Amino acid sequence: MAIPIASFGNNSQVAQDIRSRLLPEYDITHICLNVEAAEAELPQIFAGQLETEPSSGLGSNAGVPVAERKVPRALIFGGGIPEDQVKAISEAVLAKAPGAKPIHVTRQEILNAGAQGPNPEIITKVLKAKLAESIDSSDSE
Repeated sequence: MAIPIASFGNNSQVAQDIRSRLLPEYDITHICLNVEAAEAELPQIFAGQLETEPSSGLGSNAGVPVAERKVPRALIFGGGIPEDQVKAISEAVLAKAPGAKPIHVTRQEILNAGAQGPNPEIITKVLKAKLAESIDSSDSE
């Protein structure tokens, strides 16, 4: 069973590519593509208010009945998201869901891993390592 996660990034094509590469271990259920959507939607879905449809129309929760939607366990941020937005949205999500795991993959981490730009294959590799560390450590507590 894939672990449900949400994402906030600026590029819908990269988000969808990463989503397909994370499966079957992780399922991006809700994708936000701008700060307004992230602020409005992410705290709600992490709190279990699954009536909140992804405004992007992306993620496995999009277009399915509310009863079939999943509450994410982690929130991944794309490298293009400014640190102040990562902090503000992480705090808002954690206020509603203290067990959520915010994970920020920085542009520098992607470059250090060998990418020349937003390379979904390398981003996914970095994300899988961070997700495994974050989620696996919380499962063993």
